[in-house]
Amino acid sequence: MRLHRLLTRAMDASLQEAFGRSLDDYDVIHQLRLADERLRMGELAARLLVANSSCHRIVGRLVDAGLVTRSPGLRDRRQVHVELTGDGRRLHRAMAAHHGRDIRRLFTDRLETGERAVLESALRRLVDDRPTAAE
Repeated sequence: MRLHRLLTRAMDASLQEAFGRSLDDYDVIHQLRLADERLRMGELAARLLVANSSCHRIVGRLVDAGLVTRSPGLRDRRQVHVELTGDGRRLHRAMAAHHGRDIRRLFTDRLETGERAVLESALRRLVDDRPTAAE
């Protein structure tokens, strides 16, 4: 947990300094770019592993900045869909390159090739075999 906090704090500060946007903002933008289509707000929150209320707060900031749009569902107007704007896509490209450099600087460049391979294998196994909430 300590390593997670240290790394995310450093990555957040770097994105704030370079773009005036938080790591949470980047995560929303990145998930929308990965989907390459509009997502329901609930699906976006699930991808982010955050509560719907947190997702709504972050998306609201990004809407205000003109980086994403919110729209009601076509069949069910109670649903809210979110998608990147052109400005959001352009920002994603710049932020993704910057964030990739941060990950290398803060994490992968500090490990030997063999250490990275072992760590990647162990982390993949932990993610793929994660316990359910009931366990």
